[in-house]
Amino acid sequence: MCGIAGVIYRNPEYYHNLGLDLLKLIQPLESRGPDSCGVGLYGNSVEPQQVKVLLLAEGKVPWENVKQLLSQLAEVVAFESVGTGYRVTLQGKDEQYFSIEVLKSELVRSFPQLHLMSVGQQLEIYKEVGAAANLFQKYGLENFAGSHGIAHTRMATESVVDTYHSHPFTSAQDLCIVHNGQVSNYYKLRFVLERQGVVFETHNDSEAIAHYLRYQLLQGKSLEASLYSLLNDFDGTYTFLVATSDKVGLVRDKFAAKPAVIYESPQMIAVASEYRCLLSLPSFDSSATIREPDAGEVNVWSVASTPSQILELAGTASKV
Repeated sequence: MCGIAGVIYRNPEYYHNLGLDLLKLIQPLESRGPDSCGVGLYGNSVEPQQVKVLLLAEGKVPWENVKQLLSQLAEVVAFESVGTGYRVTLQGKDEQYFSIEVLKSELVRSFPQLHLMSVGQQLEIYKEVGAAANLFQKYGLENFAGSHGIAHTRMATESVVDTYHSHPFTSAQDLCIVHNGQVSNYYKLRFVLERQGVVFETHNDSEAIAHYLRYQLLQGKSLEASLYSLLNDFDGTYTFLVATSDKVGLVRDKFAAKPAVIYESPQMIAVASEYRCLLSLPSFDSSATIREPDAGEVNVWSVASTPSQILELAGTASKV
């Protein structure tokens, strides 16, 4: 049993509330699973030709050596300390693109104690073992400004309790998922995906969702079509949220075994595993539309803003 939550703002004036609103939504759900907490946040956008990489480490790391390695692969535009890691902004040298896959392999080879948490122009993933309050305090996430985000609190049922097996999971730039439930045919799906060249980093069944969606999107499918395909291909009981740079999707399995509640107001859309979480939102509106998704229901919401708007508005608020 785990808890999931998500926020999408309809009005850019509310972007500065993202970190605090997600904390208010996910913290009550720790009763569903106190093992770990994680968030995927969309903000602090970099320029179109750049990519943002979040590197975290649980032990000591020679960060100057890491910076030197990165500078051999790309131009290091920014190297900012954040908690126990660094947020790094990279772009290709001499207007040439650099390979994210090469970056990953070089980091694993040279600094195995490092974990590449997220890659993209907007996405930043923070997760670790323990309570939501500790995670948010450690990285100053209550002040994070952005257009949308998803969160998770975990009860481990099928894999170890550590940072890497915690949610969110990512498989591509600016894509991440949080999941409540079990994937019954996980090993079959993993075998099929690995034959397509997918490399799994954990033994958490939820990671298969992220890789499956990336594969579907690479085939040219829309996010909505990919989610309907997943409903047909995945066995089990599950409710999950997926976020990209411009969309957030919610899927509930065909048995409606795992809970979810949707809140829609003129200002925002919020999703949580339980209704009581919505009551803790600072901007809770009793006249908002609140409903439970049906069995097998897919919802996809678009983010009504551009990366440049997120960059401009995030710059007016406190950052991590």
